[in-house]
Amino acid sequence: MTKIYNLDSSELNTLDVTLAAELLALSVDLVLILDNTGIIEKVIDGSKPISPNTSSLLGKKWLDTVAIDSQPKVNALLKTREDQDEQKWRQVNQEIDGATSLPIQFSTIFFPKQNKLVAIGKDLSSISVLQQKLVESQQEIERDYANLHAIQNRYLQLFNSIDQAYLIVDSQTLKIVEVNKSAGFLVGDLKKIQGKFFVNLFPAKDHEAIQAYLLESKSGILQTAFQTTLENLKENVEISSSLLREGNQNVCLVSIKPKSQATNLGSTNEQAALLSQAMEDFQDGFIVCSTNGVILTTNNTFVSMSQSTQKEGILGKSLEIWLGRASVDLKIILGTVREHGSIKNYASTITADDGSSPIDVRISAVSFNSAKLSLVAIGIHQVSKTSTQAADKPDNLGKNAKELTQLVGKVPLKQIVTETTDIIEKLCILAALDLTMSNRASAAELLGLSRQGLYIKMRRFGIVDSNATDDIDA
Repeated sequence: MTKIYNLDSSELNTLDVTLAAELLALSVDLVLILDNTGIIEKVIDGSKPISPNTSSLLGKKWLDTVAIDSQPKVNALLKTREDQDEQKWRQVNQEIDGATSLPIQFSTIFFPKQNKLVAIGKDLSSISVLQQKLVESQQEIERDYANLHAIQNRYLQLFNSIDQAYLIVDSQTLKIVEVNKSAGFLVGDLKKIQGKFFVNLFPAKDHEAIQAYLLESKSGILQTAFQTTLENLKENVEISSSLLREGNQNVCLVSIKPKSQATNLGSTNEQAALLSQAMEDFQDGFIVCSTNGVILTTNNTFVSMSQSTQKEGILGKSLEIWLGRASVDLKIILGTVREHGSIKNYASTITADDGSSPIDVRISAVSFNSAKLSLVAIGIHQVSKTSTQAADKPDNLGKNAKELTQLVGKVPLKQIVTETTDIIEKLCILAALDLTMSNRASAAELLGLSRQGLYIKMRRFGIVDSNATDDIDA
């Protein structure tokens, strides 16, 4: 950086401003000669011009040729006078025709004899480029750090979401470096075992063999799982190890699997096959149907309930064919599942194909998604006749009948019949509401009444408040 020395007024009066400016241009990049109003009268380039269009600055106010954020600095530079100390260097963003804004560091000298101001500037473009590269490098480092942080988070989520117990062990010291959450069920408190020796998880008699096993794993030798026992659980387990390279450091990825789990649990396909077989032989009927009740699959128990000759005669047909109240039952079941996600112990009957007596059943159902389909799984449990009869007979029916017989001779028979009819109507309405899970629209359809007719009877028998609204139907 050029050093401008203070010159007293007598020395400056002896210097020609143009000659002085040309001499200064030999050591800086740009020199401007300005009059007392701040207008640029002459532009002198340094040994290496900063722009081919510096002459375009002639005749313009210096304040008008800089960026807005640099104008306060130029105003300060223009205030240089003979009675002031040396002007400080200030960075100005100089705008020149045909070029982008150039960062130039200016200082000014006042020549009192000619009443001129000389602004000398050094180009900072190279420094600005370096600063920009530094900023870009810093941003790149921050992006790499963010990516690394995201990768680390994904690794931790994956490592801790695996059902299998895994530990990362330093191959040199055999100390536990990291443990996933699943290992907590096998080795106890995760925080307590980190940094401890891996072999200490097992009986002392197996320590030497486990060390040899890990050393062979470190050497890349393929080997079968090692059988041992966990010290704290006294449970037989098998451990297996594989080598992971992390730069100049090697670690062992060790899995611990309970031997019971290893021997008893089959593959996912085997488990699915066992589940399918269990559902096929289950004592309750089981159906998977579409959301409109078309049967997609069923088990042998429902085939027996329906007395169908073969399963293929059921698939693709609507479940309402075998329901005692047909569309009413199906509408209630599917409507409740659609609204609440499930239904439990809905009372109905299954009508067999051979015309035999209907079977009393309790139906439960739940909705689920399979790929892009929404389906309904239905369980059908057969109810014994004794429990059905006990449930069908209201506790107060006999009591009401006995009370009515006691009225003989006291009131006319016509009045007794009317009261009997009212009792039966009320019991039937209550039963219909119970069957339809308080769905009044379905209850009306079940009773063969209009919806308005059902509401009138409900109010008459005091089943609902006379001021209750009629818009609660599902």
